[in-house]
Amino acid sequence: MKKVATVYWLLPAKPERELFYEVVRILRKEFRAPSFEPHLTLFVTRRVQPSPKKVFAQVRARSLRLTTRGVAFSSKFTKTLYVRFSPSPALRKLTNDLGRTARTRAKAPSDPHVSLLYKKTSRAAKKELARVMRLPFRNVRFDCIAAVRLTLPVRTGADVEKWKIVARKSLDR
Repeated sequence: MKKVATVYWLLPAKPERELFYEVVRILRKEFRAPSFEPHLTLFVTRRVQPSPKKVFAQVRARSLRLTTRGVAFSSKFTKTLYVRFSPSPALRKLTNDLGRTARTRAKAPSDPHVSLLYKKTSRAAKKELARVMRLPFRNVRFDCIAAVRLTLPVRTGADVEKWKIVARKSLDR
């Protein structure tokens, strides 16, 4: 059964955002996969109150930098191919502050990542993509948070295409 949820995302800053967009676009065309905004998922909640706009109005946060740990893949649809990042105290603090303000239990992601592709495809194809993909940077600055309305579970490209950003907030430098 599908359940409506709000997902809080961390969004990369330029120029990394533009590179991620381009990689997603290329992979989308190559694999006939869904289009999506590159993001790092902070947490998911099924609570509707307070609204994401109210949460963002109360949260004071700064942009943060995360160190990349390479490109990986998995059998999970929402982690088909992705860039891994090292956890950090700043990421934990932002997740905790957002969760507290959203009145939900929020634990910082144990494997923070930005997905590049959502598509059921062979392990060999994913492994090869992860092997050849090289990032031109070691650190990524994230300068925006967003709240997205979606239905869970996310298992198909059609599910991804229904995602709707309902609020955004730029983070101070």
